Amino acid sequence: MLEMLICRLPRRRRVLGIVGVLAAVSGCSFSIGGSSPASAGEELIEGELSEVLGFEMTDAECQDPAEEEEGEEFTCTATAPDGSTVTFQGVLETDDEIYLAASNVVVADEMTLVEEEAAVVLGPEVGAEIDPADVDCPTESTVLDGDELRCEITDATTGERYELIVRLGDFVPREGFEDRFYEVGDLIE
Repeated sequence: MLEMLICRLPRRRRVLGIVGVLAAVSGCSFSIGGSSPASAGEELIEGELSEVLGFEMTDAECQDPAEEEEGEEFTCTATAPDGSTVTFQGVLETDDEIYLAASNVVVADEMTLVEEEAAVVLGPEVGAEIDPADVDCPTESTVLDGDELRCEITDATTGERYELIVRLGDFVPREGFEDRFYEVGDLIE
């Protein structure tokens, strides 16, 4: 059944969207203990957040918030082991605490949720139920390429595998990615 949609895709791609939230459990609160928010963020990234994400980050750099007031936001970057840049969104929660979350990473624990949601979103499009086991995303925490996560989807009737591009957008700290779009791409040869 999936074949009906997939066979048409090389000529005309389909993009399917869903509004909701893919939670971002890749964030932490941290006491700044007299440090600046930027210093505390850099320490948090290279320590606890590296553990949460499942890979060591280096060269963390944070910008202090414009004002040191509750609710002020700031950004950080760090380098992943593969050389990619991990971005973070931070919020000054109190005068002594920050919250920081990776805004371009899907953590390993959430890949199953992505696979399940892809099956739910794509199923009605093809007029058949898709088994989440036919969707295969990375098993490790993954830094997005731009706004994209690359997965694969198998046509259960033919066994052919196709690209599945998941576009994630509108990251909100403590909430996650509000927008997700699933696009079935080309046949994987």
